Amino acid sequence: MSKRQLTFRPPIFLSPSRSAEKISARLLESQCPQGGSLHPTVFFSGIQPTGVPHIGNYFGFIEPWVKIQASAPSESKMFLSIADYHSLSTGFMPAEKMRMNILTMAASLLACGVDPNRTILFQQSDVSEHANLMFILGSLQTIPALSRLPQYKDKAKSFKKGAVPMNLLIYPVLQAADILLYKGSHVPVGEDQSQHMNLAADIARRFNGICGTDFFPIPQQITGNHARIKSLRDPKKKMSKSDPAELSRISIIDTQTEIKLKCSKALTDFEKVVTYDPVRRPAVGNLLTLYAATKGTKVDEIIEECRDMSKEELKLALANALNEKFGPIREKYEAFMMNDCSEVREILGSGCAEATAIAKENMTNIKTLIGLK
Repeated sequence: MSKRQLTFRPPIFLSPSRSAEKISARLLESQCPQGGSLHPTVFFSGIQPTGVPHIGNYFGFIEPWVKIQASAPSESKMFLSIADYHSLSTGFMPAEKMRMNILTMAASLLACGVDPNRTILFQQSDVSEHANLMFILGSLQTIPALSRLPQYKDKAKSFKKGAVPMNLLIYPVLQAADILLYKGSHVPVGEDQSQHMNLAADIARRFNGICGTDFFPIPQQITGNHARIKSLRDPKKKMSKSDPAELSRISIIDTQTEIKLKCSKALTDFEKVVTYDPVRRPAVGNLLTLYAATKGTKVDEIIEECRDMSKEELKLALANALNEKFGPIREKYEAFMMNDCSEVREILGSGCAEATAIAKENMTNIKTLIGLK
């Protein structure tokens, strides 16, 4: 018997400069590409509580979300989950660290511009329907299909003698449940999530087909043409919190002194002039890419600005631009963290109430469709 293939749906690519009108038009076109019923526009995404994000997280996910938040149709709904269940896929962490990671991630998102009046921001595990729907949707997938997914195979290698946690295998089913619980139609995620998004779309189709309904929209991946920020110490790798080299990354709340130090220590090369050649000069190219992202402009314009700069002058200009951009974010973060994060807790509580009300209604309808009610 041949292996069942997932249907591929190409992601929507949103450029940083795309206008609100173009985004709205493109979203409306993509809601119902095959002539079925029109589902409301619902944005859903999640981010694991890994503590304070670094600037790679900011330019790769947070800033694009804030831009969509500002430009999407006003009648659309937006859900952003602190995906704490997902962070358990490979094991537990100390309880107090998990609690603090959840709060610092929420405070960071709010400081970066996530608006709780526009985005329903909530903690995933506070809404029990996520796990309930995961169990139901798990009936529509097989162990062989899940074990063939590239991300699973890559992460499973780190476990000795095949002792892979079950939650790592079913991670994409929970991800599908996260999206479909709110009838998510558009999902801003990175390109590395394409296989998981195809699986979520496949689950939605299978559920609709079995139940003879179009209850779930077919979720569409949205991937922005944002800057891919690399490690400041090794441009062949992504900027990452797991990198043991502290100088490899810049946090969104780093001080001016810390930013200046990390920029000054950033890897370059032996050539004196500043030129943009990502293949031959990846380290310098990474700094120029980061500079362009920080100033919100195109790399071509940055190349012109930096034509007569030395590498030291480029690093100083980059440090100044980063501090100018992230200084206000740092101040907002510190304000959100005051008084035992009382405002953050209140926002998460309100978000949980809103998300739960919608989740319960949808779960009641799902249970009715499959005969559990």
